[in-house]
Amino acid sequence: MEKIITLNDLVYLFRIFLAILAGAVIGYEREQRYKVAGLRTHILISMAAALMMIISKYAFFDVLRDYEMAGIRVDVSRVAAGIIAGMGILSGGIVFIGKRGNVSGVTTAAGIWATIGIGMVIGSGMYAVGIGSVIFVEIVQIMLHHDFSDYRHQINASVSFELNDMECGYAELEKKLKQQNAKMSSIKWEKQPDGTALLRCYISFDNRSKREEIVSFLNGIEEVKSFELP
Repeated sequence: MEKIITLNDLVYLFRIFLAILAGAVIGYEREQRYKVAGLRTHILISMAAALMMIISKYAFFDVLRDYEMAGIRVDVSRVAAGIIAGMGILSGGIVFIGKRGNVSGVTTAAGIWATIGIGMVIGSGMYAVGIGSVIFVEIVQIMLHHDFSDYRHQINASVSFELNDMECGYAELEKKLKQQNAKMSSIKWEKQPDGTALLRCYISFDNRSKREEIVSFLNGIEEVKSFELP
């Protein structure tokens, strides 16, 4: 009678469990930063990648034996290659493009790609490489997450102003923005029935400015009606 669970099955289950732990470590860091793909997503992705890799390597031994006896060669590694194709679809859904062309989710999508690779490595039995890769991913995600102002892109905010006097109000507004090293672009004026003017524009802030400083600055301008940050 054939055994239901063999020693090899226990080894495979251990690999899946290790892949789950690897995905949990990466997913926990992402969830702490309120990202779209968090703990459960990374766990399932890593586990699925390990499972597919195990299937690719070991699930077709009986079929291969029959085909080899018939003189037919087959390539079961296509199962592993299918993981990469599935990753592209999944990661593509994580990336979002905002109204002003601001792209978000790229790091999370790249992290998912790395998690799939780690799951595949662990599923193939390369434990040291998988664990080492988890450490490297965490170093990148945590250590390099700090703001480096010299490498940050400028922040573009969509702002609406309500001005009582178009000329004087605009000149005063430009003066305030200049003190903050900020510049206006894509300006749109709208005259209101009550004689005021509604000014909509994008404001580019210096790359050394922090989001908290920008919010505080815009809240401190009386003419600001609304604003949106990426």
